[in-house]
Amino acid sequence: MTELDATAALFVEAGVALLIAHPKRILERGLRIEDVVHEADSSTATFFRKFDTKSDFLATVVEHLSRTPLPTDVHGTVRNQMTNSGASIRTAVSALVAHYFPAIVDRKSTTATLLDHVFRGPASAALAGSYRVRDDAVLDAFEALFNPDGGAFRRPFTARSFAVTVNAVVDGFRIRSQVDAASVSADVMSDAVLAFIGAVVDTSGHHQHLDDVVGEIGASVEERPLPRDPRAAIVTAARDEFGKRGYFMTRMDDVADIAGVPRAACKTLFPTKPSVIVAALQSRVDRLRESVADDQLLNLDELTILRNHMLRCAQLAADELEYMDALLVAVAHDTYGEPEGLISIKEKLNLPSIIAPVIARGQDTGIFRKSSSPVDLAAGITNTLLMRCFTRRQNSPQDNATFVGELLLDGLSAH
Repeated sequence: MTELDATAALFVEAGVALLIAHPKRILERGLRIEDVVHEADSSTATFFRKFDTKSDFLATVVEHLSRTPLPTDVHGTVRNQMTNSGASIRTAVSALVAHYFPAIVDRKSTTATLLDHVFRGPASAALAGSYRVRDDAVLDAFEALFNPDGGAFRRPFTARSFAVTVNAVVDGFRIRSQVDAASVSADVMSDAVLAFIGAVVDTSGHHQHLDDVVGEIGASVEERPLPRDPRAAIVTAARDEFGKRGYFMTRMDDVADIAGVPRAACKTLFPTKPSVIVAALQSRVDRLRESVADDQLLNLDELTILRNHMLRCAQLAADELEYMDALLVAVAHDTYGEPEGLISIKEKLNLPSIIAPVIARGQDTGIFRKSSSPVDLAAGITNTLLMRCFTRRQNSPQDNATFVGELLLDGLSAH
């Protein structure tokens, strides 16, 4: 932002004051230099010593319409208020809103901000920067409110989207206050902020989703009929839960409730989370096995068979994103937690075993090197491919399969 000397700043302040105080007159007559000079109690000659043209002056006025000062020690301010409030978040937030409310709804600053948006528009780097400053201030305040106890954002909210929403709430109250001051008060604003915090911030340590606290809103009070295909209903519900909560925080009781299946029946059908994963993926894995067998019947060479298989695996990872993520976590972490389920996964969803015989045949015919066993090579290829798919979700299955194929299969080749 351009730094101004005292005289130039006086003219700019006069221009801003006229825009705020007499917007209708400005629409009718424009921002006239003589009015600015009169407002600043100066002279036209002095004005033009500071600004070469009226355009230069107007550009400077727009630039200085609404300055967002850097917040000073937000964290310390909020922590002091928490101390004064006996560590009560409600009391602290209410006190902070009450303290800053007059400045928030101040007519001059609000009008200047609105004019700033109109004149500088969506391409303004300065406006975007001011919002980032405000977002950072909200996050500093959040850390001060919830430390040392800690608080996590319920998905799908993140720290940044939380800050954006809080500032949007504040902006909404500011605008409403200009035309309907009676409906806007510090108490209403603090209640709104506290309600939002209560919905979005999870202090239980359960890594909850927003649906955990708002899911009952709009829910039907009628008793749901049992699904005709309870297994399919459970598989569908589990897919949604794995996608929202991740493998560890998904609970089979919640899955049963969402699917509309009695919990006891759900536990009989699927005793563990790995058993649901097997049910969801087994048919797709069986098709992978059949496709490799078909390629062998067509007498395709081993390299071609492996490339075809890798593309099909990459497509499976893209099609069954939630379940493939859950599979990876289950295999990596459930060795001791649910051994029976893990045994089932290794027996029925053993992806490396599909291509190990192909690699063994390639080694026997001299196409592949014999530096490692077929089982180890098959596991290495499969694990590398799946990890690539998980970390490069934005890539197409074709791109991921091609990348890993060029990386591993060319090195595997004996020629």
